Amino acid sequence: MSVKELASTKLNSLTVKLFEYDIDNEQSFTDLKEYLVKKIKKSKVHNVNLNYYGSKNLNPTFVKKFNEQVAKITIPQKAKIPQFDVRRERVTEWMAQLLLEKKYNCMFYEEADKKMNIEPVELSKHTPGIDVPGIRIVDNQIKFVICEVKASEENNIPCSSVTSLQQDIQKSIDNKENRVTLEILQYMSGIRNVKMKDVELQRIIDFLAKLITGNRTELADSIMFFPVLIRNNLN
Repeated sequence: MSVKELASTKLNSLTVKLFEYDIDNEQSFTDLKEYLVKKIKKSKVHNVNLNYYGSKNLNPTFVKKFNEQVAKITIPQKAKIPQFDVRRERVTEWMAQLLLEKKYNCMFYEEADKKMNIEPVELSKHTPGIDVPGIRIVDNQIKFVICEVKASEENNIPCSSVTSLQQDIQKSIDNKENRVTLEILQYMSGIRNVKMKDVELQRIIDFLAKLITGNRTELADSIMFFPVLIRNNLN
């Protein structure tokens, strides 16, 4: 799938870049859809394995019926206001994650993805905390990634979503109400379920633990902030 960088500039010492998801290319668009569908299909709420519970009623016909019913009841409720729809929220956040993977070599563990591990009773609720947390390792230096995401279909520049995006990032920079440190704890809780235990994963866990015990300056120096605004503009 193609994500092209169209422009780059400096604004108040920050680097601002414009990327485009190439959805005009049929193959690229198909790849993007498959990427998003794969995320949904692999989500915990869609993978209730009856074998895990030692169920006695595991004949193929019943299992098929069970899986079909699960698929029906695990569709999030449609919001009255499109901008507040959790399906839109999750898709745009996964699109931002894809951008960070391809263009900034960020790493994301599915075990730590709150959207992929949401509980059935919270399916129609907005996912709390940082939108897209992750890890970036460059020159053997680990950074905790904080990405806040907004989406807009407005044509005006800047669009109205910019203000709320700035506010979300500022909350993270200030670690207001322990927003970042709580997210780090949540992330540590998620990656403990990673089946493959290797040296790199252990380094990441040690790094995150040190962030919890460090001071505010050490915390800020160990984080990369990525505000992402996704726009669906025809012009």
